[in-house]
Amino acid sequence: MKKWSHAEGTEFKNSELCYGLEYKPGTGKIDIAKIMIRGDFPGNDKWGYLEDADEMAVVTRGKGYIETQKEGKVVLQEGDVVHIPALERFRWGGDMDMIVPCGPAFDPAKHKIEEAA
Repeated sequence: MKKWSHAEGTEFKNSELCYGLEYKPGTGKIDIAKIMIRGDFPGNDKWGYLEDADEMAVVTRGKGYIETQKEGKVVLQEGDVVHIPALERFRWGGDMDMIVPCGPAFDPAKHKIEEAA
């Protein structure tokens, strides 16, 4: 068992619009992040995806959206939960905070952003 305080998270910043704290137990099997979205990330002309990890998100504050190539745009509000399978192209938007577990653990080298077609 491992416990972290809020301040023990490792800060990250994907952009001025997407940043937060991550908590890694070191097993490589799973991790979790507190992510803040303050706009459109990675942008309306781009898609993000994870090569080999599934991601889930619980909106803990605010509202916004997730858009995927397959499903289109889905409005999110506090309390909503979403699942994004590996390789699914997605983007976030709005003003919201989320708790985001990832399994296997998030690897920045496997987080890709590509131009939208």
